[in-house]
Formats: sequence, C-alpha cells, structure tokens
Amino acid sequence: MSDILDAIVAIHSHEEHCEKLELLYRNEEEKRNIYEALVEARCREESQIEIETIDEGEGYGFISIEFHDDYDKDAGLFFDTLIKKLGIDRCE
Repeated sequence: MSDILDAIVAIHSHEEHCEKLELLYRNEEEKRNIYEALVEARCREESQIEIETIDEGEGYGFISIEFHDDYDKDAGLFFDTLIKKLGIDRCE
C-alpha cells in the first residue's frame, strides 16, 4: 500500500442522487495526470457531470467532479475507473 502522502488524495461525498469526488493534487504533474485520466474514463453522454478546478496556490489545489441527478448510478463506475487509472488505493 502506498503512503497517502505519495499519492493524489481522493475524497468522496454524496447526497441523494448527487455524487462528488475531489482529487487533491500537489503539483502540475499530478494535475495533468488527473486530466489525462478524466479524458480516458468514459461515461454516458446523458450524465450531468460538472468538473471544476480550484487552484489553491502555486501548483496545488483540487479537481472536483460532481454528478447531478445520478439516478442511474453512473458515478460509482466512473469514479472507480478514474481512481484505478490514477493508482489511488483508498478514498476518504
């Protein structure tokens, strides 16, 4: 198991029919890796996904991926695929 300080940190939250995953990055390479994984991960076009980048300082911040009205439960498979592509072994 990799040390949590050596990996992108993933934080998952949810409310009724809304799923959110925040990926915290500490440098531009991690940020680039997240966006590459987002491009590679596939989701149904009908899914309402909001992706937002919040830069908190020079080279660090987080990317928020939020599924709205997730009645078909698309977020779970998408998030699992994304986390696997990024090599993340646990989610907060």
